[in-house]
Amino acid sequence: MPKGEDAIIRKKNKSLRKKMRSDSAKVSNRIAAIIAQKKRRQSGKRRMCQGMCFSLPTPKDPFNDKQNNIDIIKDKKLKTKKVWPSKEVNNSTEEHGNGNGASQNKRKASGDHQSNGKNQEQKRARVKKESTRSDKENTKDEACPSKFLISCLKTIQDAMHHVETFERGKPLFFDSWGFEYWRCYSSGKHVLETSGHATMEQIAWIGSTAVDTITKKEKDGVSFTNPYLLFIVPSQEKAVQVRCVCKPLKAFGIHTVSLHPGASKDHQVHGLKSCEPEFLICTPDRLLELVSMKAVDISGVCSLIIDGLESSCGDAYLDSIKSIQQHISVDPHTVVFCSGLTDTYLASVSSLLQKPTCRLSVE
Repeated sequence: MPKGEDAIIRKKNKSLRKKMRSDSAKVSNRIAAIIAQKKRRQSGKRRMCQGMCFSLPTPKDPFNDKQNNIDIIKDKKLKTKKVWPSKEVNNSTEEHGNGNGASQNKRKASGDHQSNGKNQEQKRARVKKESTRSDKENTKDEACPSKFLISCLKTIQDAMHHVETFERGKPLFFDSWGFEYWRCYSSGKHVLETSGHATMEQIAWIGSTAVDTITKKEKDGVSFTNPYLLFIVPSQEKAVQVRCVCKPLKAFGIHTVSLHPGASKDHQVHGLKSCEPEFLICTPDRLLELVSMKAVDISGVCSLIIDGLESSCGDAYLDSIKSIQQHISVDPHTVVFCSGLTDTYLASVSSLLQKPTCRLSVE
């Protein structure tokens, strides 16, 4: 065989083998793609193009072939969609689209109305239950002084354990007068105490009750720019005694300032400017002088305590207290300590108190 023909045959066989290899490769890739697609479907994996239309294979559709066709899914939804019959439309009308839409809208509206009604009833029942529970808790809390008030009493007693005026071994919160005073204060009744001057136990209860009220109102967002409690005393000695009892309440953020003739006016004016006291303990004459100088504002006083009203004090002391009351624009809770009063003077003292009034006595 000539050399040229040999070369042509080899070249022809080489191209034939190359073509066969390429054809077999194409078939293999196609088959491999089909197998891989079936495996993906069987293992539950979905392609990106399937999106949220993916669902698990079923015995009727093991390869999820129907998931690739959106029209089939829509047809399936339309077939499974229920059509509610309407009482006002006959069967022939229900077969039309308008009849179906009207009946379905009516059914849906009535269902929504019933559902909203049930939800509203459940909500009202839940609110009523919660309000009843809160009312019970408030009633329970109102039946006795708060723990914070008792803590204030204990703080005063611990700070003044050396004072012989307090009965040793008896906690202040067991004082019967204090509990009765707290009940009158909580019910909004003014108090007329006819057993004499205020004792240290009584001062402790009055101060602790005021601190408890201030704390509750501040939690509700109420702020006090003026003194909350005003304690009127007949002498400097009594002012010092009251301040000693109220001084331990500084641990709860309560500042107490005493105003009496024993200190200069300039010193007291400077002290009032440097702090905003919640408690003021004053003799009536010095207080009226400072009010006239606009050094202190008592228009917002919420608790007024008047001590030392006796027939021997004369009308001057009573007239000074009436002048102080005129500078208070609100209706404060008032407590008057008096003793040995005649019927005529008792009527004058009663004019300082508004109704309702509760009469208390240590005895």
